[in-house]
Amino acid sequence: MLIYPPGTVYGEGLLTSNIPVGLLYLTAYLKKKGVTVKFLDALGTDSKRMVKNGKGRRFGMSIKKIFDEISKFKPDMVGIGTMFTAYFDDSLEIARLVKKVDKNIKVVLGGSHVSIDPVSVVKNKWVDVAVYGEGEETLWELVKGVDLKNIQGIVFKENKKIVKNDARELVKNLDDLPFPAWEELDLPKYGLGGSFNMRTPVFPLVSSRGCPGHCLYCSVNSVWQHKWRGRSAENVVDEMEMLINKYGAREFAFQDDSMSVDKVRLEKICNEIIRRKINIKWTTPNGIAHWTLTKDLLLLMKKSGCYRITFGIESGDRELRRWVGKPYSLDQAKELTKYANKIGYWTLATNIIGFPYENRENIDNTFKFALKSDVDLAFFFRLGPRPGTPIYEMFAKEGWLMKDKHMLFSEDVACQTKYFSGEEIIAMQKKLYKNFLIKRWMSPMSIFRILNKIKSWEDFDYILKISWAGYKLTKNLLTTRVGVTSRALRA
Repeated sequence: MLIYPPGTVYGEGLLTSNIPVGLLYLTAYLKKKGVTVKFLDALGTDSKRMVKNGKGRRFGMSIKKIFDEISKFKPDMVGIGTMFTAYFDDSLEIARLVKKVDKNIKVVLGGSHVSIDPVSVVKNKWVDVAVYGEGEETLWELVKGVDLKNIQGIVFKENKKIVKNDARELVKNLDDLPFPAWEELDLPKYGLGGSFNMRTPVFPLVSSRGCPGHCLYCSVNSVWQHKWRGRSAENVVDEMEMLINKYGAREFAFQDDSMSVDKVRLEKICNEIIRRKINIKWTTPNGIAHWTLTKDLLLLMKKSGCYRITFGIESGDRELRRWVGKPYSLDQAKELTKYANKIGYWTLATNIIGFPYENRENIDNTFKFALKSDVDLAFFFRLGPRPGTPIYEMFAKEGWLMKDKHMLFSEDVACQTKYFSGEEIIAMQKKLYKNFLIKRWMSPMSIFRILNKIKSWEDFDYILKISWAGYKLTKNLLTTRVGVTSRALRA
């Protein structure tokens, strides 16, 4: 049984569910091997349900219902997905619950958080095995009953001692993996799109794994080891067609950490969509590396259905960008953004404030670049130092981490830095949003900005659709606190 646990939020804010594609890949892989698998998304199937959980609020299926589901299925092994450090306690709660059902059920934890520090995870009395790194082949060997000493990529207990085996090599050819087990989802329970999507239903799609970057704040490489692998264009578009024909998909959100590392592959994906005459829309909500793109590639992406693109800028200060691991040309980013606007894209950019040694001038430069780059909407996230990253170690060394580990991920607070208190960072974040929205959208020139987006009747309908949603977003950004991130917008 594979379980994606509920999530507990501390402070303000809601917890919205995204389809856990990673666990769906594991489910599909085991099913292909002939294993009987039950997948339970304890968050997504009941994400609007909220109950008090100590100092926080837990969103998702009730503990009793999860207990009943485990008892009914009677699994020999339960795998629990632990993607985010913020919700690790919720994963442990499910591990405890499994042992309450039957102490002989093997409990396996995996995911990004586990990969950062699997040894400390296994020290928990309810956890038998921690899987670090890529999980498909490792989990299959666990299910087969291979001797734990001979399974790469795990940490386990042996005679009250903790044993960490060597890391497992990553899957060489991602095309060898089956498509995620979409059939396991009760799809009507998922939103599959919102006010800012041009079409619905929207399906997440992962066309590659990993990122070759070394950004100081990013924990993605705890799983992927700074390596990047891409599925073939044919394989990606085959999944698109399957989701269109079987589930009525009309738009795709690429969840890749770095989709465009291989420009030739991205060109092939676009050309394959066009060659097969697939009428879809698609976006890059996790951000895309602007330095890997060209004007010709942007135009090809547009022709294949891409209508909204998110550039991962993170900082508009040249020195700070080099320091955090993004030594790429801001001039190229600005030129590319202006061209994207010219051909009708909706353009977004992610920025981060609250780096440990960032000063006022650095933040001012980020704001100035957001305006000069001409993006339609700039996000200004507060840095959330994530365990397993160099940034986290810097905050820890300086003594700037909050003593309450839960508050590190709360929307109410921010870590102090060399030059600012947490309260000052929150205030600056709100001011950045307010000033950007006023200068970008409350000027007479904004009407021309909108008119330039209209290249078809569908574009016109989309502008009508998002007008009210845009007003509500603007009101929310100007009046409420905006959440913490360690990398980019994942919505």
